[in-house]
Amino acid sequence: MKLKNIVIIIILGLFFLTVGAGVTAVINMSEEGLKEQSLKTLEESEGKDNHHAVGMNIIDEKMEGVRNDEKTMKAIIADNEVTVVNFFASWCDPCRRETPELNEFHQAHKDQPVGMIGINVDDKASNRDEFLEEFKVSYPVYEFSDEDSALQTFNIHLMPTTFFVDSEGEIIRAYVGEVERKLLQDYINYVKEE
Repeated sequence: MKLKNIVIIIILGLFFLTVGAGVTAVINMSEEGLKEQSLKTLEESEGKDNHHAVGMNIIDEKMEGVRNDEKTMKAIIADNEVTVVNFFASWCDPCRRETPELNEFHQAHKDQPVGMIGINVDDKASNRDEFLEEFKVSYPVYEFSDEDSALQTFNIHLMPTTFFVDSEGEIIRAYVGEVERKLLQDYINYVKEE
């Protein structure tokens, strides 16, 4: 009887140890691991993207300049092999986290055929301007002339959303969520290879 109880205790101990290790592994899955998984999914998708806007053209959309808008959005897109078009709002926490990275990326790629554009949506002008000043945004920022129509046309509901556009204005890839440098570079490389 005593041996049977010891065996049961050992089996239960091993069971709980295994379950605990599994739970710990799930909890400890790092953000880096999730990003790597996202990039792997991108590579395996063979160019298929399920975002509604992929395949649409953004080049003729009417825009109003907000900051660093010496050139039109159309001219920026035409001058670059790939243009990153990032939709953001001042109230969006992931937007706040990714903006310094976008700014650095823009500065690092100024002499390359890669453009960066921000499009502010769903925001008050005062909040938008405060956000742009706080983060010293150096890339061009625009707003849709008819925001409601454009958001519906391009199916933009979550912030941030980022489009990767070719020199003709076609949206080749779209990413919903916070971006970082490696993801930007992987998507840009994908568009260049298309």
